[in-house]
Amino acid sequence: MTTETRLFAYGTLKQGSPVHAQLCRGVLAVVPARLWGRLFELPAGYPALSLPGDRLIASATFSPVDDHHCLHAARVHLPDAGRRAGLRPVLGQLITLADFCTAWPPLDAWEEVHPDRPGLYRRVLVRVELDGGAATTAWTYSVPVLPTGSRELVTGEWAVPDAISLFPDVHS
Repeated sequence: MTTETRLFAYGTLKQGSPVHAQLCRGVLAVVPARLWGRLFELPAGYPALSLPGDRLIASATFSPVDDHHCLHAARVHLPDAGRRAGLRPVLGQLITLADFCTAWPPLDAWEEVHPDRPGLYRRVLVRVELDGGAATTAWTYSVPVLPTGSRELVTGEWAVPDAISLFPDVHS
């Protein structure tokens, strides 16, 4: 069984960000990718991905092994592109990480994701499109409920700032 896992990064986890350099361990590949959803800038100044329920394949669990099997099993059974009404392409990167056991603990801690209690973000499995139309699955961080004052980024792209502070109130 391969230990590789995939992350769709649309914000501070994208390559080029200081957060990426510190938290994304064992990067094997980074390629441009997109998914269909809506991208927002939160009042605190960082990005958040909003996805309707029919875009979610699965949610992360307590078991890294179960999550890993879900990622690779879903790859063969990708959902149809589905309806895109009200959605926009969200541009980001598909990051392949060497080992699911070491990849998710620091990333989930950064995003304050805990499967047993609600938080701002949750890690979900989604369909991601690559250049040329090929599709695969990847884990990403989405926000089920947007805070008041969130502003949609209609371009579907969040530019990585030159410097990002590594404080607990700055995410995704």
